[in-house]
Amino acid sequence: MLANIPTYVLDVLKAMNKAGFSAYIVGGAVRDILLGIIPHDYDITTDALPEETKVVCEQNHWQVVDNLGNNFGCVVTVVDGNPCEITTFRGERYTQKDAHRPSEVWFCKELKEDLSRRDFTINAMALDANGTLYDYFNGKEDLEHKVLRTVGNPLQRFEEDALRMFRACRFVAQLGFTYVQQDNLRPSFGMPATPYTLPLSFSWPVENCSGLSLERVRTELEKLLVSPYAGKGLMLMLATGLNHQYCRVKENGQFKTIPILPELDHLVGLPQNKRFHMYDTWEHTLQAIDNSPRDLTIRWTMLLHDVAKGLPGVRGLTPDGHPNDHGHEAESAKISVSIMDRFRYNEKFSKRVIWLVAEHMRFAPILFYKHLSTDPQYTDPVNIRKTLLKWLRHEATSGQFRTQKDLTEAFQQLKHVYLADMGATYAGRQPSMMQEGAELADEVIRMAKDNMPVANTDLNINGKELLELIAPNQIKDILKYLLERVQSQNLPNEKTALKNAVHKKLAKIKQ
Repeated sequence: MLANIPTYVLDVLKAMNKAGFSAYIVGGAVRDILLGIIPHDYDITTDALPEETKVVCEQNHWQVVDNLGNNFGCVVTVVDGNPCEITTFRGERYTQKDAHRPSEVWFCKELKEDLSRRDFTINAMALDANGTLYDYFNGKEDLEHKVLRTVGNPLQRFEEDALRMFRACRFVAQLGFTYVQQDNLRPSFGMPATPYTLPLSFSWPVENCSGLSLERVRTELEKLLVSPYAGKGLMLMLATGLNHQYCRVKENGQFKTIPILPELDHLVGLPQNKRFHMYDTWEHTLQAIDNSPRDLTIRWTMLLHDVAKGLPGVRGLTPDGHPNDHGHEAESAKISVSIMDRFRYNEKFSKRVIWLVAEHMRFAPILFYKHLSTDPQYTDPVNIRKTLLKWLRHEATSGQFRTQKDLTEAFQQLKHVYLADMGATYAGRQPSMMQEGAELADEVIRMAKDNMPVANTDLNINGKELLELIAPNQIKDILKYLLERVQSQNLPNEKTALKNAVHKKLAKIKQ
């Protein structure tokens, strides 16, 4: 068990032991070691007081770079270039004034008391320098059974620290575990017999989230979204009502209340056209998320791509009586603007998510009509290419993208979005259909990458080369002319062709 633990961590444990103190690796590092995962960092706990820990560090010539305060008892030292946190055993007490920070902290001498304040059993284990595991709350057994369980009474744990509720959803998403709670159970949540159905839902003190900062909630949500089992974590979040709560952000010295994600509520149980969908809108969303790459931009897109389905003005019926949500992508993009804004995402990130949401349906009709129509307008490869080119040129000239590289990257992301969405429908069970969808997207990506410049700087000719052919005051108009011709696909973006086009343009001007 000790084989893969870094030498510097074991050195700290042994140094503390040699000085007469107990010391253990605790928390997520122990959990990961038992799971066969290499930990990202190692937390050490000890019965030594902070000032005693500092003396041990100085005796070993380890620089103490930070003391996080006697209230928290954490000393940060650097061992062989590696930062290491050493924290004194402690107990905590919380109030509703701050939903994440303890109002009172005291030092204690017993490892069990220190571990008893932690959130989940799988995070409440300790490991000493000899490889002995200390597991007072059956964390190892829960790891083996792939369950997530609080240490002690779940309501008490969550009332102590409201962020733990989001952490529960995040750990379910990261590990694929099932959250287990013995009391306060409610009926099942989700469609029957689907991969995301929860046999039980739970009553959590979710109203305590109002004291959490937006930054902490967003951080947990981001970690959840890019996790391997994000769908499971999001299902737990909605089952407990966390998404319908509020957090806060401080602006101009005043706290402002921020809704988390109430826009998701109506998707649960919302029926879809059964000709194409096997899931309701919410579980389709979860499957689409899990189908997609673990990239934050793409995962946010998948979460929001169908968020307008079922809303008044969007939900309708097909002539044969099936649910229909024509134009939902445009409305979903509008809702995404509001969500990106309140989560304080930067403009570049927000614009890309909103664009991907707005465009996520553009490939689908092309593929649909190709299979169901006999009209050459929809089935002829040349016509399909013209349709793709018209769309691509529109995007290149829209002002949405700064460069050809930026445009190409966006369409590469859109390919992932499209395939993840399609894979969460019956089409996902048809490999040939999925392959055709991928090929359709690849054609646009090639067109964008090879011959769809967005800015003058994307042209394979520069200002210095143009000055050999034209006067300085003509450069702006000539570049605009060349860019438009290449975007229209009647001029290749090659130096010789561009120079020849300039010569012909000048000849016409002289005439």
